[in-house]
Amino acid sequence: MTVFDPRDRVTLADVAAHAGVSVMTVSRVVNDRPGVGEGTRVRVQGAIAALGYRPNIVARGLKARRSRTIGLIVPDVTNPYFPEIVRGAEDVAIAHGFTLLLTNVIEDVEREVAALEAFEDRRVDGVIACSPRLVSERLEELLERHHAAVIVNRRSRPDIAGSVRIDHEQGMRQLIRHLVATGCRRLGVLAGPVHSFAARERMLGIDRETREHGLDLPDERIIVSAPTVDGGEIAARALIRRDPEVDALVCFNDLVAAGALSALAELGIAVPDEVAVVGYDDIPFARMFTPPLTTIRAATYDLGRHAMTMLLERMAGRGRGVDIVLQPELVVRASTRHRLAAPSGGVISL
Repeated sequence: MTVFDPRDRVTLADVAAHAGVSVMTVSRVVNDRPGVGEGTRVRVQGAIAALGYRPNIVARGLKARRSRTIGLIVPDVTNPYFPEIVRGAEDVAIAHGFTLLLTNVIEDVEREVAALEAFEDRRVDGVIACSPRLVSERLEELLERHHAAVIVNRRSRPDIAGSVRIDHEQGMRQLIRHLVATGCRRLGVLAGPVHSFAARERMLGIDRETREHGLDLPDERIIVSAPTVDGGEIAARALIRRDPEVDALVCFNDLVAAGALSALAELGIAVPDEVAVVGYDDIPFARMFTPPLTTIRAATYDLGRHAMTMLLERMAGRGRGVDIVLQPELVVRASTRHRLAAPSGGVISL
């Protein structure tokens, strides 16, 4: 019997020699093809198990022009919003025999470009770009080189990529309606990155809803914040210095809201009695903040699940005109005052 060094990759020829059959016979067994007797099949499977043979997926993919891999880009893996999206996508990918290659681009558009180019070099079967920050023209130019693509949290030309997103405008309008119902009138906004599609959609919701309620929202009460705890703390302090009379802070996401809560606590400003605070995303820690955070629940796992399902459809040449928009839910907690009137839209009180 041949002795193999475990550091060497076991080949079909190794399995064939171990089982005493031809390489073609081993190939038929590995690929579950007919033409092999049951006794021989059992012997080959025993050799595969004994040697620890694993098919060369890369070589198989080159022959079939498929790599069985999918590239996924997220802007910040440390943001608790994104892991659930990744898990939803990965669950679907694994169930269909694909491996997920995850790249964290840390809010850097140059790293976004490098990731999409690297995925192209690796010949992935498809790409999911989650909350991409690149300008549309450059993003579409890069995505068009891939066999199939889906964008999460952003619109796209359907011939370039599918789109799965939350209705961010409606989500933010629900938050504003809730604040108005609790008596807030002088709102301050800690807006998200200027290159974020979701930030623009949320600002659109704020603008339209405040106008509908006849509320004044001057530019000096809007501060762009990094989508992080530190960014929220810095922005909240700056806004309070500009206008100490604000009675609510509308935050781009829950991390920004966490920073705002910290800043207000250090400044001795009571939440929600003096200033109400709302976030967006309902990350797992939002209910653990002090006080627990009123926010918008985004179905992050479903975003990932729908995105991967859509990508598989597009890889198969189907679903090119599909655009999925998930509806957000308002989650009311102690960072806002008790409601004086019920706002329209779904409300979850926790």
